[in-house]
Amino acid sequence: MKDCFDGDCVLVLSKPTTVRLDAAKLHYTSMRVTAISADSLTYNVSYPGGGGTTATVGQGVGGSAFSFQGFPKVEVGLTLVDGKPALVLQLGDPA
Repeated sequence: MKDCFDGDCVLVLSKPTTVRLDAAKLHYTSMRVTAISADSLTYNVSYPGGGGTTATVGQGVGGSAFSFQGFPKVEVGLTLVDGKPALVLQLGDPA
């Protein structure tokens, strides 16, 4: 999962998993994919100061994102790679 550390990747997943992130670059240390199928992906991001957010996305990118002021936005999406569901992370402009 090192490929996703910088917040830009396509990662085929078959089960829930924690994806480590570069906190110096993105503010957040990780995100957790809690459910994934060919139709949807649900993820959670815990805030360093407490609390967090949970969202569910369908196929495509840009339907959901997380960010912190002054840090790049991380857009979250779902795609299929050889018929298997994959998490997509893409960096956007700073919040």
